[in-house]
Amino acid sequence: MMYSTIGSLPFRKIYGVDFEYFGKDGAIPEIVCMVIQDLNTNEVSRYWATELYGMSDSPFETGEDVALITYFAPAEVQSMLALNWSIDVSIIDLFAEFRCDTNGDPTVIRRGLVHALDYFGLTDLKPDEKDEMRSLILSGGPWNKKQRLAILDYCTQDVICLGPLISSMLQRSPWTDFRLNHALIRGRYMKAVGSMQHLGIPIDLDLLDQLNANWDAIKLKLIENVDTQYGVYVDGSFKEALFHSYLAREGIPWPRLPSGRLSLDRDTFSDMSKRYPNVQSLHELRKTLGEFKLNNLAVGRDGRNRTLLSPFSAKTGRNQPSTTKFVFGPSKWVRGLIKPTDGMSLAYCDWSSQEIAIAAALSGDDLLWDAYESGDPYIAFAIQADLAPHGATKDTHKDIRNRCKSVVLGTNYGMSAYGVAQAAKIHELEAKALLQKHRETYQRFWSWAERNKNRGLLGLKLETCFGWPIQVTAGDVKANTFLNWPMQAHGAEMMRIASILAVERDIKLCAPIHDALLIEAPTADINEGVLRLTECMREASEAVLGDGKVCRVDADIVTYPDRYMDENGKDMWEKITGILTQVHP
Repeated sequence: MMYSTIGSLPFRKIYGVDFEYFGKDGAIPEIVCMVIQDLNTNEVSRYWATELYGMSDSPFETGEDVALITYFAPAEVQSMLALNWSIDVSIIDLFAEFRCDTNGDPTVIRRGLVHALDYFGLTDLKPDEKDEMRSLILSGGPWNKKQRLAILDYCTQDVICLGPLISSMLQRSPWTDFRLNHALIRGRYMKAVGSMQHLGIPIDLDLLDQLNANWDAIKLKLIENVDTQYGVYVDGSFKEALFHSYLAREGIPWPRLPSGRLSLDRDTFSDMSKRYPNVQSLHELRKTLGEFKLNNLAVGRDGRNRTLLSPFSAKTGRNQPSTTKFVFGPSKWVRGLIKPTDGMSLAYCDWSSQEIAIAAALSGDDLLWDAYESGDPYIAFAIQADLAPHGATKDTHKDIRNRCKSVVLGTNYGMSAYGVAQAAKIHELEAKALLQKHRETYQRFWSWAERNKNRGLLGLKLETCFGWPIQVTAGDVKANTFLNWPMQAHGAEMMRIASILAVERDIKLCAPIHDALLIEAPTADINEGVLRLTECMREASEAVLGDGKVCRVDADIVTYPDRYMDENGKDMWEKITGILTQVHP
């Protein structure tokens, strides 16, 4: 069956909808107005906040056979939840579908509603982009009658273009049953995102306020504390020449720019701190001082971190939340601010070695899957490649396992022999030999990976099992993009399906974190919550991996009054909180 017009979509009712709202970062939005259009009759209905807050449920019909057409649905879902309305509707999110249709197109850089309308030639329907109207809405009022009408008109412009936009999408590339089903899955995920953004992550607000109030004094003492082992700061400023001397003393081969100067960007520091753990504290210090302000965290006065999760923003389809507003974005010590409230617990559940499982299952490489199923794919590779004897473990053969770990993880990204050598701290010739062993051991995986790379470089489409594509027909594209894309993109699909299942089964899902999910539950129910979420994650992995294969799930539970703590940020957390007790007893 093919769908070419709105009327042929299999829904009893189809509405275009948009809300306007305001509110501080981290707060539940305060609704200003809503405009909705019945796309079967073209009838438009407009509602002001006083009417909306007086409704016990939405003024439109709900149910699985009712579709809401939106442009970035999490905003509408959050608004509906703020009004205590049911979100039992099907959603087609035209932002997600525009991203799907153009992912990899170098000519499509901006992804807003006006840019989608431009792309489909609907320039006469482009809503006015008036900064003064946005400022008026975000001011929070009060608004006079003329201003209220202007805001309603502004909202109406965003609604009346949704019908023509989806019609243009359908006419340009008619949707098959599969394409519609994939769009509805993406819509279900956008609904889950709205739910997560509404719930948020519990934060120790009292401690955050204390850190903010004393941050300038803390930073000075922190530099003094951390720099004792490096000697690279003078009067609070990082000195490249002193860092050069430190690297020479420690024998660390640091990457350089074409000019010959040391590469000091965030990514280089992040990469090198993983290879050389003694650089980790300096990396965390620089990240804390240079890239982070505590008051940028989007935390409402109810102590919840709520921010835009930016779904489908990456080429892989992964989320890209703000690195300053989302608590999992800044330095890892900041995650210590995550703390369940009295009587509640949190659970951080993640897929174990997710990308290795995806690579093994999708390539059909049985040896690689056996390595994954062993529970330790790094020592398994060493044994399969005759680099370690049968029965070897990470305790008996720690050094060879570490070398093999660098190879197994690096191959998904097309890491060079030099990169592996740096990561494993071995000679480049040994790294080349290990990479060759990996190719010889997992021939089927490498054949599959090379086909993906070649298809991508030829401008052919790659696509996940649930229809998220990439196709690059022009521009400077790195070959490694297509080596890693299938693992990352299918990992994103796995996360989306698990999030959908969890939210639809009434699990309190706080946030997705790359290959993990964070949930909240009363302490008495947290173990059951973990079991239920684990089942969702296992189902999602089986849906992506196929053939009955399942990705393992690990869980860490945090119960009040304890707080969440990333092991790699623990040292910096203790330094900072220790300093806080000095400057603010």
